[in-house]
Amino acid sequence: MTKSKAIIVGSGPAGIGVACLLNEVGIDYLVLEKNEIGSSFAEWPENMEMITPSFPSNAFGQMDLNSICGATSPAFSFQKEHLTGDDYAKYLSMVAAFNELNIEMNTEVKNVFRINDDWILETNQGEFVCTYLIWAAGEFQNPQINIKGEEYCVHSSLIKEASKLKGEDFVVVGGYESGVQMATELIKNNKKVTLINPTKINQIDTSDPSQVLSPYTVTKYNDLKKSPNYTEVIGEVESFTKEKNNYSIHLKNNKIIESNEPPICATGFSLVQKPIEKYITFREDGFPLLNEETDELYEKNNLYLAGPSVRHDNHIFCFIYKFRQRFGIIVSDIMNKEIYGINDIVSFVTVWKRNGLYLSDLSCCDEECVC
Repeated sequence: MTKSKAIIVGSGPAGIGVACLLNEVGIDYLVLEKNEIGSSFAEWPENMEMITPSFPSNAFGQMDLNSICGATSPAFSFQKEHLTGDDYAKYLSMVAAFNELNIEMNTEVKNVFRINDDWILETNQGEFVCTYLIWAAGEFQNPQINIKGEEYCVHSSLIKEASKLKGEDFVVVGGYESGVQMATELIKNNKKVTLINPTKINQIDTSDPSQVLSPYTVTKYNDLKKSPNYTEVIGEVESFTKEKNNYSIHLKNNKIIESNEPPICATGFSLVQKPIEKYITFREDGFPLLNEETDELYEKNNLYLAGPSVRHDNHIFCFIYKFRQRFGIIVSDIMNKEIYGINDIVSFVTVWKRNGLYLSDLSCCDEECVC
């Protein structure tokens, strides 16, 4: 049995980012990763890129939007603005190596339970024990479709090379980032594409990029609409059926769209949560209910959530530059519980705020662009 003061599950941007701060303040920690560092990014399809632009602006007090710790910039390292999944996996490995982070790879958490004040993690490599457990297992490895007949479909994240797909005519379900990027890639390869989305794409009245297409993807979408091979259908998919080699996509308005190829569903992802599911109280929207002050699961002391599934009220923290601002919230709470001096905590928090790694006042998240 291995004991650490804090254990982080997952070595994606959330896990590596929190580990960097724990490392910085001298709290004993261990990162458990079921595969390799950044493995979810390494599994991205070839057509997927970071939609948030990277830019080395650290010297001017603005950390690269895709950085997960201070004094690093993916743009500087890779000399590109929009990184591929492979690029970002390498960036995470570079950060881990530079900071000499304590990571146990090929260690999969099977179950989590509590004994007194300790969290016990059962893994394929034995038991691990900690006082503070930070769940940073991410979402990409857990694609979701949740439509009747989903066994006849393929999730967009599982298509590694869209350019190698056989067939001429495809249906893509979902008009957010992944759906538009998949449709763009297919059109580039002279395929016909019908894209189905419940509402008109990008017509929500908000400037929050968590709810509308990023400017980077809007450019692709505007080009997509000009193609004679592209068709857009407004409607909500109710079910999928298959008869011989023909696939039928049934919409709730009774319209049926036929295809000779399996429908491609760009319908999002869900938090990997099975080992801790029994400790989660869910919000109405299906996301975990958290303590706004600390990002602990509701009424579960010392069990924290970090990463794209963090939600508070209507605030969505699904991008790196958003959820990294909660890293310092978690680590400062642990410092308080470990009775660090107030001056030491303030000193660290001041630096984290400057680097975009600490956001406690969520009222600023309500501000909208006006022009």
